[in-house]
Amino acid sequence: MYWAQLVVSGLFAGAVYALYGLGITMVFKSTRVPNFAHGAVGMVGAYVFFKTWEGSQPVLQIKHLHLAIPYTGLEWNPVPPRLPMALALVLAIGVAMLLGLAIEKLFMRHLVGAPTLSLVVATIGVGAIITGLAIDLFNKQHETVPPVVPEKVYDVGGIRFFQDDVVVTVLGLSLAVALGAFFKFTDLGIAIRATADSREVARLLGINANRVASFSWAIGSALAAGAAILIVSRGSRELGAIALLALLLPGFTAALFGGFISLVGTFLGGLALGVAQTVFIGINWPDGILRDMFSAAGAAQFVAFLVVVVVLMTRPRFIFKGVRVDEDSGVGFARLGSGLALEDRLRRSLDRMGALQMLLADWPIGRVVLGVAALGAILIIPIYTVSYWSTVLATCVFYALIGLSIVVLTGWTGQISLAPLAFAGTGAFGAAMLSSQAGLPFWVVLPLSGVVAVPFALLVGMPALRLRGFFLALATLAFMVAAEGWLFVQSFLQTRNDFDRGPLRSDMSQPAFYVSLFLAAVVFVAVANLKKTRIARAFHALRDSENTAIAMGIDPTRYKLAAFALSGFIAGIAGGTFAVMAMKVTAGSFTLFLSQGYITYAVICGLALISGSLLVPILFVLVPALTANPVDAVSQAPFIIGGFLAVRTVTDYPNGLASFFTRSLRRFDPGERVAWASAEAESHAVSYGDQDTRAFDRAADRLAVAGGVD
Repeated sequence: MYWAQLVVSGLFAGAVYALYGLGITMVFKSTRVPNFAHGAVGMVGAYVFFKTWEGSQPVLQIKHLHLAIPYTGLEWNPVPPRLPMALALVLAIGVAMLLGLAIEKLFMRHLVGAPTLSLVVATIGVGAIITGLAIDLFNKQHETVPPVVPEKVYDVGGIRFFQDDVVVTVLGLSLAVALGAFFKFTDLGIAIRATADSREVARLLGINANRVASFSWAIGSALAAGAAILIVSRGSRELGAIALLALLLPGFTAALFGGFISLVGTFLGGLALGVAQTVFIGINWPDGILRDMFSAAGAAQFVAFLVVVVVLMTRPRFIFKGVRVDEDSGVGFARLGSGLALEDRLRRSLDRMGALQMLLADWPIGRVVLGVAALGAILIIPIYTVSYWSTVLATCVFYALIGLSIVVLTGWTGQISLAPLAFAGTGAFGAAMLSSQAGLPFWVVLPLSGVVAVPFALLVGMPALRLRGFFLALATLAFMVAAEGWLFVQSFLQTRNDFDRGPLRSDMSQPAFYVSLFLAAVVFVAVANLKKTRIARAFHALRDSENTAIAMGIDPTRYKLAAFALSGFIAGIAGGTFAVMAMKVTAGSFTLFLSQGYITYAVICGLALISGSLLVPILFVLVPALTANPVDAVSQAPFIIGGFLAVRTVTDYPNGLASFFTRSLRRFDPGERVAWASAEAESHAVSYGDQDTRAFDRAADRLAVAGGVD
């Protein structure tokens, strides 16, 4: 009876995951976009519902909304209306659908045909914008809400289950079957499938691809909101942003079982995941470390990680039939538009003013002057200022090293990883244990912190031998969530998380900063020298085309694992510098939300260049510290701005800021003037051609309406 109860409980928990996964599958099946903003959209829908539903308002701790704009003094503090359940539900679903339409029209429509990395980063950036605004507007504190479905317990043959579980399960199954029938038997469903296969072919058939995509995003967002409302109402009934965002991995795992195209498969996959997690946690593990590790609540994330890796590595045919998991490396740095590049526009303007030649002539000396001034400031400021600025500069060191680890793995090798902070966390906790438990001196511990992270990086790198693009990103997402929710909260780490600085003074941060700076400098010099070797050239060949690299005699297994090991080592060193500065390592410093933030920062600053990792701390640590707003305002502004910049970067200038500066300051060739004129003429020709394209779209719209497709 015990095991039967576990299986039934797992089925009901899996139905919740399936609801989340259905929306992810809906968007991917229709547009081939892996929607990492799905959790944020669902979170907004849940907040809107519970903040406006009259049944929840009496128990809410925070009765009003609050949003302030920095430096302006502008504030907005509305009190949500009290609505019946039906109206509150309609409002929540409507807001979610509008969000989905806005995401598709404002962002994703400009990324049709973009590389996988651009799609992943764009949805992560959109998710960061929505999450940041939602946290500021609705408050980040958890609130308890009443159940949407009346509480009632049933007992059938000694097995207990709740009424809300039945509702969620029936609703999930009904949606899966209904949506599956919609795609198979309706004209619009067939049009959506055709558009996902080829937008150009669909357009020739008279299908308005943009409207089809908008419809899919709206329905997927509505599913996200409905699932989030039921999820909050079920179980602990806690309304909070982080708890809802954490469901992203189970949702993706459920969708994985359906190959991201089968809605019924997604529903069954959610059930399978729920049963696997419940049974695994319910096993009577022996007393000791096994019970501590596998009986805790965080073990569910560990099971999800195992399931994702096993499914992706084995690739069962009944799941992946017709799904390509190796279609591209997922990384591309080509411009999406036509005409002059941004840096060429700047150079042309400076050339017309007669300032370009002067700037380029003075730049060699200016570069040395700026470098010496920056180095002098970094070395001198901590001596004559309070410890605050030492901490800020040490944070810059951490950001730069994390950015460098992303550059090596993604920018150089084309392997998408969403887990840079998982490697950094293993390095930080490893450094704390080596320092406090083994008693090793700091000058030994810090290099070893990178070594500690290498096995974990190799473990995550194993799926990269068979996977590329989005599926590899999914495997690293699973590891990041497992590290955050399971590994880093283990009791044996939480009781051994103090770092002993030894001869470095514990009451001053300056000595620890100088040690971190020296170690980071050594790492950057080593990587800069590595860039000139055959290893780096092999990395670049794998990024550009793995098939071509194999034809050239490059062993992808060897170099992919080498890239993961090197990236993990650098991130582990970053974790060691974090430990020596903080002196106490906590799990809250290494989360999925923060890890996604670092990835967006690296994309903005430039994935392919080492200098891009140096820009990361300047833009996202120093500038915010120097312009910190002393008044209470939007606390999530860095994430909101970072998300917006990440989306604009992948849309308009995928090479990033480092490439812009490098190309803007390259040597001048008189032939550039001819190239500028030619590109400008081509841009004018394209703009005239766009008029014909818009006319064709209007004709296609009329044809689609007449044929009943749209």
